[in-house]
Amino acid sequence: MRQILYLFIIGIPAALYSQKDFGLKVVKELCSEEYCGRGYVNDGHVKAANYINKRFEEFGLSKFNNNFFQHFNIKANTFPDSVSVSIEGHKLETGIDYLISSVSGSAKGEFNLQFINRSNIVEFLEDLKNSNVRFDGNAFVLDNTGTLDNDTLQLFRQLERMIAQKSPVFKINDLKFTWSVGTEQMPFPIVEIKSKKIPTSTKKVKMNIHNVFKSNIKTQNVIAYVEGKKKTKFIVISAHYDHLGQMGHNVYFPGANDNASGAAMLLYMSKYFSKTKPKYSLVFMAFGAEEVGILGSKYYVENPLFPLKDIRFVINCDIMGTGDQGVTVVNGTVHKKEFKKLAVLNLKKKYVEKVKVRGRAANSDHYWFSQRQIPAVFIYTLGGITAYHDVFDKSETLPLTEFSDLSKLLIGFINSF
Repeated sequence: MRQILYLFIIGIPAALYSQKDFGLKVVKELCSEEYCGRGYVNDGHVKAANYINKRFEEFGLSKFNNNFFQHFNIKANTFPDSVSVSIEGHKLETGIDYLISSVSGSAKGEFNLQFINRSNIVEFLEDLKNSNVRFDGNAFVLDNTGTLDNDTLQLFRQLERMIAQKSPVFKINDLKFTWSVGTEQMPFPIVEIKSKKIPTSTKKVKMNIHNVFKSNIKTQNVIAYVEGKKKTKFIVISAHYDHLGQMGHNVYFPGANDNASGAAMLLYMSKYFSKTKPKYSLVFMAFGAEEVGILGSKYYVENPLFPLKDIRFVINCDIMGTGDQGVTVVNGTVHKKEFKKLAVLNLKKKYVEKVKVRGRAANSDHYWFSQRQIPAVFIYTLGGITAYHDVFDKSETLPLTEFSDLSKLLIGFINSF
């Protein structure tokens, strides 16, 4: 009673507070160290799926084939234990000073450094052609800083993969580090590094990088539904729960905005509609392996649990953690009627600053539905933090600025069908 009174006094509706509070709790849970970045080290993806399964059970949702799980297999390159780089006795910080490429192989020991830049790349290529380059015991630093010519930049990219067949490669990156999940492995590591950490005077580097390529990982989608008044047609609400995982013993990628926030929205929607019977039956699809190439949703459309023709609309939630500048609707230009309905609803209720339209994009789980001619949109928030696919995408700094209002907008949109 005291909390309700307090919320009333300061002008914050209690229901709105509870929506955001729910979202923050889910994001904090999924981004905790226990889940190891929801990737393929220490079964992070399985732990996250089990959490969503538990919440679906808790909300009393219905199952297809008496099971919330839909299993499928993928492959991924992982770094489960040793990842370290030291220069002149100074151990660098993983994810901050350097980043291991997701396709990296293993290497251990001390290596002599050779620097390749735009002033000597032609000479190096000539030595390479004449077999005058020694790879054993050496590592190569590729520095294309200041290079604007596309042909030369392409040469650097080709060199990177060619050298990694025989020796470790460092490449200078003074911009943002952005990781991904690798589905192949090179014989040696490729390491992005800040230029100030590896000056041209550096003679040697010590590294211990161990990769494990997993060719047959059993992962899963987690799928539940709520029966509506119209039982034969479905609206799908989707979000991927997986992220990039772990790099070595101590560093993992929390994935708060991408996409613990979307998973939190999906769970909130499932909780809300478990208590409020919708017009159409609603299916809640928590997809795995989105970061591996949107594979969970691909597997689903190839192995549907009910006829795809019975899907009225798909609403995909990916990156829902901010909203200071509104939201963008991918495929909004394709599904003009539905986009207009969403935009007009927002104009009337003033939930978020704006609803921005965008065309087609193969950038999240809506894509495979669109490829099957199923109406689908992907909604993401704008503004706020810029952390993305890096170690800084943490629950502690994710504000969920418009989570409450966005949930109201989505509920209103779903109820408008």
